[in-house]
Amino acid sequence: MSISQKNDTLVPYMESRKNCILPFNDTLAHTAFNSSLHLPSLTISGVVRVAITFFLLIFSIIGNTVFLVKLSKQSLKKESRVKLLLNNLIVANLLQTLIVMPMDGVWNITVQWYGGEFLCKLLNFLKLFSMYCPAFMVVVISADRCLAITNPLKSATKCAHSGRYMIATAWIFSMVLALPQLFLFKMIHYSEPIPFSQCATLGSFQSQLDQKFYNLFTFGFLFVIPLFIMLICNSRIIIKMTSALRPKDNKMELGRSRNVLPQARTKTIKMTIAFATSFIICWTPYYLMGIWYWFDSDLHNKLPDPINHFLFLFGLLNPCLDPFIYGYFSL
Repeated sequence: MSISQKNDTLVPYMESRKNCILPFNDTLAHTAFNSSLHLPSLTISGVVRVAITFFLLIFSIIGNTVFLVKLSKQSLKKESRVKLLLNNLIVANLLQTLIVMPMDGVWNITVQWYGGEFLCKLLNFLKLFSMYCPAFMVVVISADRCLAITNPLKSATKCAHSGRYMIATAWIFSMVLALPQLFLFKMIHYSEPIPFSQCATLGSFQSQLDQKFYNLFTFGFLFVIPLFIMLICNSRIIIKMTSALRPKDNKMELGRSRNVLPQARTKTIKMTIAFATSFIICWTPYYLMGIWYWFDSDLHNKLPDPINHFLFLFGLLNPCLDPFIYGYFSL
C-alpha cells in the first residue's frame, strides 16, 4: 500500500472504529482526535478510565482468589456439583480479569499497538474467549439449578455427568466462537502524517454489512442468547419456589413441597439468581452503548467523554461482584 493510499484510508478507518465497538477493542472510539494529525490521543477521561481499570483488576484478582480458596476448603459432603460449577465460574472470571482488564488499560495508554502481528491476533482472540466464558458459565449454572429445582429426580440421576458435559460445552463453544478473531485482526501501519501502527480489522470485511453482521452475531452470543436463557431458567426457578412455599390445604402435599426446597438448596438458587442479575445489570449498559454506536456513528461526539468511558467500564464490575455474591450467600 502506497503512502497516499494509507493517508486516504486513515480517516475512514478512524471513523469506522466508532462503529465496531463489539467485540473489537474500543480504544480508538474513546480517544480524542487531533484535528491536525487525525490520529487518536489519550484524554484525561482516558487516564481516569485506565486508573479505574487497574483498580478493578486488583480488586477482582483478590476477590476471586479468596472466593476460590474459600470454596476449596468447603466440606466434600456439600453439593460437589455446585462446587464444580462455581469453580469454573471463578476460573472464567479470573481469565476475563487477567486478559480484558490489562489489555484495555495498556491499550488505552499506548493508543497504538506495539505488540506485533502475533500478539495482535492472539490477545484479541483471548479477549473475546474470556468474555464468552463467564457469560456461558452463568448460563450453565442457571440451567443446572433450574433442572435441579423443576425436575429433581431427573437431575439427581444425571448429576454425575450432565454438569461436566455442560461445562465442557461452554468452554468449547467459547473457544470456537472466538476463533474468527485470529483471522480478522491484523497490523495496520501508517507512515504519514506520523508513524502509527494499530491492531485492527481494517480490510477484513467485504462491506459494512458484513462487519455489522459479525458484530450482531457476537452480540447475540455474548449477551442476547445468554440473557434469554437466564431469564427463562430463573423465571421457572422463581415460579417453582413460589408455588412450593405457598400454603397447601393438603398436609402431605405441603410436607412434600417443603422437602423440595431445603435451606441449603434455597440459598444456592438465590445465589444463582443473583449471579444472573449481576451479569444483566453490569453488561446491559455496555452492550446497549455498542448497539447505539452501530446505528449512530456520531454518538461519540454527542455524549460527553466521561460518560462513554463510564458505560464501558461498567461491564468490568461483573467479575468483581461475583465473589461478594458468593460470600453473602455462604455466610
